[in-house]
Amino acid sequence: MKYKKFSFSLLEEIEKKKIEKKTINIKNLNLKNKQNNEQLKLLINYQKEYLNKMHKKMISGIGIYEWQNYNDFISILQKIIKENINNIKKNEKIVEESLKSWSKNQIKLKVWKHLNTINKKKILKIKKIREEMINETFFQLNFFKKGCLL
Repeated sequence: MKYKKFSFSLLEEIEKKKIEKKTINIKNLNLKNKQNNEQLKLLINYQKEYLNKMHKKMISGIGIYEWQNYNDFISILQKIIKENINNIKKNEKIVEESLKSWSKNQIKLKVWKHLNTINKKKILKIKKIREEMINETFFQLNFFKKGCLL
């Protein structure tokens, strides 16, 4: 019986450690998502600013090479924004999968805790029965000693 008790408590500890790791991972991913979202906002604002500058220059008159430089820069900025959006989507999927895994680990932990408590109750019951048997044997021995002495 000690083996089962040990295995359930060991499995319970393993699940706790898995949950801790998943929690830390989820926190890190959420922090990374927050940073990516802030970076995305900055990039979009920067793009709007640059588009306004380009629009003003086009109204006042702009050279072809200068317009081409502005246009190239804006197209590069759009690629960076798209990559950032893709990274955010990937991170959200990873967070979602991690949360599902974390939830499964929570369920497993509850199962192991439940089995561990059931096992502990059985062990206590067995210990009580053994103690009762030892006490009965002890009383019988004392009774036989007293009976033999009389």
